[in-house]
Amino acid sequence: RMYLYREPVEVMMSQLNVPQMRMANCVRSHSHSEMVSRFVARSGYRPPDLDDEEWCAIHLATLCESAIMNLNDADGLGMAVNYHKDLVHDFLDTVFPKHFNVPLDQEAIDRVIKVSGTYSKNRGRQGEFKADSEEKEKKASDGIREASSLFLEPSFHTLQDSRYNIRNSAVQ
Repeated sequence: RMYLYREPVEVMMSQLNVPQMRMANCVRSHSHSEMVSRFVARSGYRPPDLDDEEWCAIHLATLCESAIMNLNDADGLGMAVNYHKDLVHDFLDTVFPKHFNVPLDQEAIDRVIKVSGTYSKNRGRQGEFKADSEEKEKKASDGIREASSLFLEPSFHTLQDSRYNIRNSAVQ
């Protein structure tokens, strides 16, 4: 098991990058997700008082909470990995060889490096991956920042601090 997660504002910006915010997957889930309903109930907020950014942050927080629960249940068989600009090195140095016990020869390393430079959301078109973290942070609205801080950051920090985080793990 492995859970790849990202800075809260950045993942919200990705999720909400749709023509109409109410159509984003993270916003639509509020009407039919038990996990989201339970999260809202324990938060003390009333559903009618929540805006789309808050629904998105809550949905994403429930995904992180589920990952945290599964990482703890797996007791060392799972790993949390934060998305960052040098992510490929986490995979080459730790995830493949130590977590999944997959030895990598030079040919495999070269393939991983090549694939890591390909933009995954091009849907079949060729394209080079370009980091977008700074741009997403700059373009985030106050509403996204506030919702992220209130609802999503606590689970993000729990993942960061988890003993199953790649940075904190004995697997290193």
